[in-house]
Amino acid sequence: MGYKRIIRKIAKFILASQPNAFVQVNVGQIQAGNILQEKKIVITGGGSGLGYAMAKKFISEGAEIVISGRNADKLKAAAEKLGSSNCKTVVADVCDVVHSMDFLEKAKELLGGRIDCLVSNAGISLHENIYTNVTVEGFDKQFDTKFRAGYFLGKAFLEMKTKEEQPDAELLYITSETGDQVYDIPYGMTNAALNSMVGGFSRRVYQQGIRVNAIAPGVTLTEMTRDYAESSDGNLYRNCASGRTFLPEEVAEVACFLLSDASKCISGEVIHCNAGNHLKAFWDESK
Repeated sequence: MGYKRIIRKIAKFILASQPNAFVQVNVGQIQAGNILQEKKIVITGGGSGLGYAMAKKFISEGAEIVISGRNADKLKAAAEKLGSSNCKTVVADVCDVVHSMDFLEKAKELLGGRIDCLVSNAGISLHENIYTNVTVEGFDKQFDTKFRAGYFLGKAFLEMKTKEEQPDAELLYITSETGDQVYDIPYGMTNAALNSMVGGFSRRVYQQGIRVNAIAPGVTLTEMTRDYAESSDGNLYRNCASGRTFLPEEVAEVACFLLSDASKCISGEVIHCNAGNHLKAFWDESK
């Protein structure tokens, strides 16, 4: 072994032994205060995590919202915490796709007869890590909750809106950076399918006044990821392109822009909120 190679190995060992950097995040915010004024928005999985963060942001920007989920107590607590008369709740299971239109009609009634935006956010990950840990039951549960439910709920929303003379609506999916990475477990594959569907839906309906987009966050600090996304001292450091974990409030800011009239030219896009972590750099192999 040459001395240069030995030096490189020693240097890598020393660097690997160093403590992780401490990362804190300040969330930049849209300050308009009315960017979603009079928008009527439905958010699935809105009782916690990213769904709750979006609900809070949308209300602050003038929207009236409905948050949905399976747990009535959780939704009630979220609505009380939001503390706004502009937040309604609907207890519903997105996996019950036969009643997707019924759910939307109920939300529409609560919103005074109109839905402008649907945010399909509900989803789960069983964190199997490798294909050998995947079960048939776990596979079906994740595909049913994320892709099958997202597909038929989006289908129902588009059918509802295309019947209107001037739809002027937004359908937004929350997927994941895993949708653009190779994966052998269901969570990543469901998001890959959704990302493809977003482009297909958009091409069908954009000229009718309906936009379809997706946000694909990196690892974001929510109840679903807290066990591995944050250290006990609150350090958000993570060994990835960004060097950190993201916050739900950051992603909510992007969602707010995509649902606003300021983004009318954006449709069929998957907006990654992960500092390009899904992209492979030529120097990655040298690390």
